[in-house]
Amino acid sequence: MRRVVRNPVTLSASVSCMDLMHLADDLDKVKASPVSFLHFDVVDGEFNSCFILGGPTLAALRKGTELPIEAHLAVMRPELFLRQYVDAGADYVAFHAETQNAAETLRLCGRVRDLGAAPILALRAETNLDDSYIPVLGSVEWVLKLLVQPGHAGQKLGAGSIDSLGHIAGLLRRHAPGVGLQADGNVNLDTIPAIVAAGADILTGGTSGLFRGGDIAANARAMLARAAGA
Repeated sequence: MRRVVRNPVTLSASVSCMDLMHLADDLDKVKASPVSFLHFDVVDGEFNSCFILGGPTLAALRKGTELPIEAHLAVMRPELFLRQYVDAGADYVAFHAETQNAAETLRLCGRVRDLGAAPILALRAETNLDDSYIPVLGSVEWVLKLLVQPGHAGQKLGAGSIDSLGHIAGLLRRHAPGVGLQADGNVNLDTIPAIVAAGADILTGGTSGLFRGGDIAANARAMLARAAGA
């Protein structure tokens, strides 16, 4: 698998926020920027009220880049899709705590590793973890904390999302130091200081930040600079 080289703050690019009519062009721009990996959203219409992206699109992206790809499975039955997305080229697979209990989540982590990828624990904006998930934290590469609802670009930060992000950061500091915390949703120059102060060290850039305007590389540099100054 292709591994993400993590920096003090690492930046990923949300594929669902690219210009899908000119996906290859946007991919080339991302590759020429300081973005470290691609974040690929999959929504099944049940976990949230939309459908977005799929395996053939990920496989096409895989042919065009050596950047690591994180498949974010915002689906109700992630076990049905693990092999499909790893076979399509995902290096990291994120699945949601809301779709199974902690014991089943640990089993899915092992299944992802058996398939040759790395597991990521994903959480909705409104979700906090109870103590049953503490053993899971040491079994994932990082925790993906949504700040908005999955699948809809251009949303504002959810109420309480920064506080929830800080809660997860505290759990990681106490129980799984070294495990990263990824923030996804409305990550831009205005929100980055609060997001980084809350404990995020992986930022997913989308409509309001990385893809705002046309200069992806300049936006990426500005976002990382703002994070460094937070």
